[in-house]
Amino acid sequence: MILGKGRVVSLRFLCNLKFVLIVALLVRILMAFAVDRYVQNAGRQFLIEGDANGYWELAQRIASGQDYCIHQPPRYVLRTPGFPLLLAASIKVLGPSILAARLVLAFIGAAACWLTCILARQWIGQRAGLVAAGIMAISPLHVGNSVLILSETLFSFSLLCCLVLISGLLRQPATPAPIKVSGKMLLTAIALGVVTGLTVLVRPGWILWSGVSCLIVMLSGIVKPGVRLWLCGLMLLGCFTALLPWAYRNYTVCGHWVFTSLWSGPSLYDGLHPAATGASDMTFVDQQHVFEQMNEYDANAHYKRLAFAFAWDNKLRTLQLAFIKMGRYLSPGPNADGFSRGPVYLTTAGFNLLFG
Repeated sequence: MILGKGRVVSLRFLCNLKFVLIVALLVRILMAFAVDRYVQNAGRQFLIEGDANGYWELAQRIASGQDYCIHQPPRYVLRTPGFPLLLAASIKVLGPSILAARLVLAFIGAAACWLTCILARQWIGQRAGLVAAGIMAISPLHVGNSVLILSETLFSFSLLCCLVLISGLLRQPATPAPIKVSGKMLLTAIALGVVTGLTVLVRPGWILWSGVSCLIVMLSGIVKPGVRLWLCGLMLLGCFTALLPWAYRNYTVCGHWVFTSLWSGPSLYDGLHPAATGASDMTFVDQQHVFEQMNEYDANAHYKRLAFAFAWDNKLRTLQLAFIKMGRYLSPGPNADGFSRGPVYLTTAGFNLLFG
């Protein structure tokens, strides 16, 4: 037995965890080669075209020192730079190989299994940690997503970092009265804020977590209410600091302090417009030419207005679309074209229904 962070950690647990992580990495490496071979035989670069092409183009522009923009006319704030920066680092170190980028993502996917173990162990125990990591290690959906040139893998890893940090902040020794604040708690609060900001740079929607995490801390009893306010202030300060360079850069290119991206409008309109079906179809962006008639900031605001107007005028249809979208998110198998039926769907759905 060895001691770790105030808890006894068995050598058997560490050996089992090492085995689980090796399995997680090996299956993802095999999947990386399998997916790469499949797309090459299909005459494509990516398994799911669209977003992957955009991420890769942005990464190439970063790696070559060009302006961070895409499309014509240029859109400078279309995507937050978190995932493209990771791909650019892969290009700079390993060359412009999509397979190499898949392998980098395979390691990050395996690391997410490790974070899952830590999170479960913090709240339940060592056995629960191993079981959680083991399920994630061989989950068909997570294994498959881990090697796609999409932001899901990095986002999952970053999200788990946020959860582990707030869990560490809340998991304090039981005392008769709220414990005194410690330097470790202050540093954890700052780290949580910074990691939250960095995660927003991967997925802009995660900015809501900054408010949720503050609410969780305020409702907890770890310290006196006044100190909890200080912890929340440090968390928000860390998040703001992490996002500030990106927001300032956006101010220099579009004249507005944008802390996330200018794609929320089209994304919202994608789900709320007369022809919406619940599935994503962004072809209207190319068909309507709004970005050619307005600047990026105004085009984003234009699509937001249209989406909100549709929701207000079509309340029942909006509710119906919300349930359809919820069903797609909660589907036990993938919804992407070509994978919504057949062996891939059955395998994924069966595993998720069994272990989910």
